[in-house]
Amino acid sequence: MDIKADDKKQGSSKEAKPGFFQSLFANLFKSSNPEAEKKRRLKMIAKNFSKTKFHSYYKPGTGEAQAPFAKLFYDLYKITNPAQLLIKSTPNPNIFKRQILNYSLSEHQVELLEHFEEQTILDASKKVPFNKLKATVEQELSDFSHEFDNTRFAKTENLYKAFVLFKDFCLFDYYVLLRKFWPSIQENNFDSTPQFDKINADYIVNDLKDFVAVAYSITDESVIWGELFEMLKKTHGRDFVGLNNWKKIVARIRSIQSSGAFEYMIQHISKDPKYVTQPIYKYEALVEDYVEKIQTDTRKLLDKISHDQKASKSSSLCMQIFGSTSFSSLKNYVEENNAVFVKKELSTYEYTDALNYLKTFLLEYVKKDIREYYDIVVIRGQWDSTLSASMSNAYQELLKISDEIIAFDENLAEDGTMGSKIKTLLPKTAHDPGAENIINRVVSDANEMARNFIITCTQDFIAIGKTMKQLIEDYVKPKPIIVANWRELEKFFETPLKDFSVNLYKKIYLFVQLMQEYINNSDN
Repeated sequence: MDIKADDKKQGSSKEAKPGFFQSLFANLFKSSNPEAEKKRRLKMIAKNFSKTKFHSYYKPGTGEAQAPFAKLFYDLYKITNPAQLLIKSTPNPNIFKRQILNYSLSEHQVELLEHFEEQTILDASKKVPFNKLKATVEQELSDFSHEFDNTRFAKTENLYKAFVLFKDFCLFDYYVLLRKFWPSIQENNFDSTPQFDKINADYIVNDLKDFVAVAYSITDESVIWGELFEMLKKTHGRDFVGLNNWKKIVARIRSIQSSGAFEYMIQHISKDPKYVTQPIYKYEALVEDYVEKIQTDTRKLLDKISHDQKASKSSSLCMQIFGSTSFSSLKNYVEENNAVFVKKELSTYEYTDALNYLKTFLLEYVKKDIREYYDIVVIRGQWDSTLSASMSNAYQELLKISDEIIAFDENLAEDGTMGSKIKTLLPKTAHDPGAENIINRVVSDANEMARNFIITCTQDFIAIGKTMKQLIEDYVKPKPIIVANWRELEKFFETPLKDFSVNLYKKIYLFVQLMQEYINNSDN
């Protein structure tokens, strides 16, 4: 390899560092003139550089970068060029992350990944109850994560770190630097014999700074390069640089780094004795973000499936109860008013659909069909008042809450107590955190009130439904036990009493299911 041969030409002498007394006298007799001191230090830097085995790269006396310096970079360019072309031709850099992860996964993890695919989960959701599907997927997510034990985790992170350092080194723009020494050089072409001229080192000092920032990173002794080259060969089917060649490059850079030659060059060329190379590490952790993304994406899909299934069930229940899914009986506690809250990142009304359905049901069924049933069966029926008390209390509470919902909705209007407070404070939220807090509190209070309406009414409907079920069963008995005068009550209904009762009971049963969808959803 040319790099090794070049090393031999440079000689094997080690850098002669200043001795103790030399440094002592230099410090004792420092000039009080900063400029003179700077010149003295630059002269010392030039002397130190000349004692390194890389002294042929630069002539401090003339400030010229020499042909051997360009030859080093040409050799690096030639060796790393196949890898550079591969990396540049890959449109999405995340592909390499994926390749490293796939290489590091266990067979079981590879199998589990198929279970997390969107179509696989969607297909399973059509065959398996959602709760069972969710439990299975959560267990598989846990198994996948636990497979990254300490050994596998460290191996994957080290492999990714090695790749990042390798990539940054290979992607250094060798061609641009070399053109300054050989203007006619052709990019990615190594057929011609190099013809390098010495040049003013000012032209390459910034390139050299950029190079050492990346190059010195590859000398990290904790990096295991063999695993990286095995992965690249297995993944891409060819050896782009070669492990032996790469080890020679690392050894060469380590030798330059330990000699301080490039720092001396940069300090002398830029006339900055204080310059110190800061290696660039662009490496970021890989495994945790990868596992977290799989978990997040999978759980978002499960949430979407759950939401869609509930929405589908809610829509079906609405159609069975009301014959429609598009209607509104509220004016202010509505989804449309959430838009301004969302825009300002404030809390939003959470139970708009449920409360809308509740108010509609109270208007269409409680104040009509349930009232008719109550007035006839409970008021006119001859049965024990202790048995009818549960239904009577629930019915009276529903009537009361119906009026409270109307007042609640009006309170959120712009001229209502809560609504006016929101209207007044909204313009102030951009510069007043206190205004945001007050609005969020008002909205939170509104949500709590809406939730209480829903829960209380649902409990009342359950109580009415249970009593109605007993009454329907009693009505069809040859000898009723609960109500003594069923035959007398029949004449007050325009439709057959049994049909009226059964249809109303079904509506109540379906509506309780609808409300429980929203209550359960808010609890999860």
